[in-house]
Amino acid sequence: MNEFLVNSIKLLAATSNEQREYLKKSGLFPCTDELALAFDDVYRYLKTQDKDSLSLQIKNKLAEIDTILDVLSNLHDDSNWNEKSLDDSNWTKVRRIAKSLLEEID
Repeated sequence: MNEFLVNSIKLLAATSNEQREYLKKSGLFPCTDELALAFDDVYRYLKTQDKDSLSLQIKNKLAEIDTILDVLSNLHDDSNWNEKSLDDSNWTKVRRIAKSLLEEID
C-alpha cells in the first residue's frame, strides 16, 4: 500500500490527543481539517493510479472514511474542524475505521 496513504491512515487512527499534538508540532493547530486534507490528497490520487492493488474490504473502508469527511465538509459548519471536534462521534468513527484498516494492512 502507498506509504503516504498508510501515514495518513495512521494519523487518522491516532488518539484525539495525539492528533492535537501532531497539529501543534506542525503549526496547524487548531485546524483539524488538515487531518482530512492529508488523507484526501493521497486517497484521490490512489483512486486514479492504484486501483487493483487493494482488496475490496480495504477500498470500502477507505471510501467510508472519505464519505464521513466529505459529509463534515459539506455541512459547512466550522465547528466540525476545530480541536474540540476531535472528540465527537464523527471523528471517533473515523478513528475506529482507520484503526481497523491498519490492522488489515499490517
